[in-house]
Amino acid sequence: MAQLDIPRDEIRHPLGGPGVRMVAGPGGALTRGAMLAGALVSATVGGTLIVAHVRTVTAAGALFGVHMAVQGVLQLLAVHESKASAAVRGMLSAGGLAALLLGAVLFHGWADTVFLLGLWSGCGWLLRGLTMAVSATSSSVSHVFVYDDVLNAVIVSAGLFMTAFPFSSSGQLADVGGSVLMATGAVEAFTAARRHPRTLRAID
Repeated sequence: MAQLDIPRDEIRHPLGGPGVRMVAGPGGALTRGAMLAGALVSATVGGTLIVAHVRTVTAAGALFGVHMAVQGVLQLLAVHESKASAAVRGMLSAGGLAALLLGAVLFHGWADTVFLLGLWSGCGWLLRGLTMAVSATSSSVSHVFVYDDVLNAVIVSAGLFMTAFPFSSSGQLADVGGSVLMATGAVEAFTAARRHPRTLRAID
């Protein structure tokens, strides 16, 4: 079994099943807090996009940029706290840095068309989904950056939708993107809430 880098006691999974154990440790509280923070940012940005009736590419890009930058910071934090293999750490670091840079691009209004804003936002979510899948290869990464099948599927689907949907206006992009962010935030919050704050999932 892959070992986490902080000593802890093993607890049998309440649902049983071969190869799955719940591993107690102080990293679990940090994991849950990071997930809840990410969910709050997603829901806040998504709600602002919808409620504030954002109708310009610049304003929508700034909000998408804030969201993406925060997720990039959380991802870099996960790498800093982990003792994963060099390959996993390198890919997660590159993904977090790319998310930060893409967030800066969107925040400063360099995506000056609806098409580019939708494309770059979707690419950012696809990047996050890919790195979440990669993180599943090392349980030590999950101190901050937790892989969850449903959450990952939602993020990847959102990224594909944003890159493929032919948005006709910045208002439509803001409404759709805001709805997607609120849905993503809700799933992430649910994922964090159902985890005990002192447990992490590890797979044999």
